[in-house]
Amino acid sequence: MRRALIVIVVMVIGVCAGCAGGPEGPAESTTPSAAQFAWSSATLSVNTIGLDDPNARPDAELDFAAAQGFSAVRIPVRWSSVEPVEGKLDFSALDPVIRGAAARGLEVLGVVTWAPAWAVAPEYRTVTHPAPESAARFAEFARVAAFRYRSQVSAWEVWNEPNIAASFGPIPDVSKYCAILRQSYTAIKAANPSATVLTGGTSPTRDSPTGVAPANYINALYKCAPRSFDALAMHPYSTPNLLSRPSSTNPSSRDVALVREVMKLNGDTRRKVWFTEFGAPTTQFSPTGVSEEKQKQILVDGVSLLKQLSYAGPVFVFNLRDIETGSRIPDYNYGLARTDFTLKPSLKAVIGLYN
Repeated sequence: MRRALIVIVVMVIGVCAGCAGGPEGPAESTTPSAAQFAWSSATLSVNTIGLDDPNARPDAELDFAAAQGFSAVRIPVRWSSVEPVEGKLDFSALDPVIRGAAARGLEVLGVVTWAPAWAVAPEYRTVTHPAPESAARFAEFARVAAFRYRSQVSAWEVWNEPNIAASFGPIPDVSKYCAILRQSYTAIKAANPSATVLTGGTSPTRDSPTGVAPANYINALYKCAPRSFDALAMHPYSTPNLLSRPSSTNPSSRDVALVREVMKLNGDTRRKVWFTEFGAPTTQFSPTGVSEEKQKQILVDGVSLLKQLSYAGPVFVFNLRDIETGSRIPDYNYGLARTDFTLKPSLKAVIGLYN
């Protein structure tokens, strides 16, 4: 059996003056066309830390990922990092990461996301991850990125968790996101017709002033952008519980089932659902935190459940390495490995699901 197909999200940030090769210049690659990669439920995914976080070592992390048998990476392509000043695109920090992934034989799912301050309505510039004011401007950035990396990025996810205010501020505006999705889909396909385009992965939330439940959000996308995605994306976190045991406080597996019902109600039995984030933090400083052994149980249970679904695309485990092992910040402790690259029990257990 071929090696496990494991996808990694590489968080990338940072700029410098100039943009070598021009904003649309392709990053050189000797790898085959990205269109040749066959994404499927046999592709297991995981996130890694980014250049904006302490202890970031992208080259070492890509080496580690390849050595562990991973086959793909998920890399955020942040508009806010590439064009912090209007009209001055700088891919120089991002190019070596994507080029480095390709050089190691790692396939890439790119996530176009986050808007620079100049592209946001003035009253929302202090909001965390505000929505861009112009869907067309965001789509143009998506087009430039998709063209630049057309030989290395075979799939694109449009935004990250747009169904919650914390990631699409000031409120999760479905109609605004629909415009972004429609125009970005057209733009990406114009740059790379063979690319797979995903909706932004939904956060596991309930209907409220700051969030829209995944099934309701995706149902709205079928109404306003039915032909503007090739696959759906979800983040079915269940921590500190097992995904296979839904409860009132752990509805993620029900969310997955409800999204499938939405697909059927809209006559869609062809598209897949990609689970672009799933994991559990090993920390005592959060009610969602668990021990390393419990993390292994959650991941084995959840990945096993998700990958066996008939409509499953790749499963992306969050994440490869802790940002800062022992930090009081839960998000810094989601790794399959500790900050020093020593393995947690979950890493080999997850890989074992694909051997």
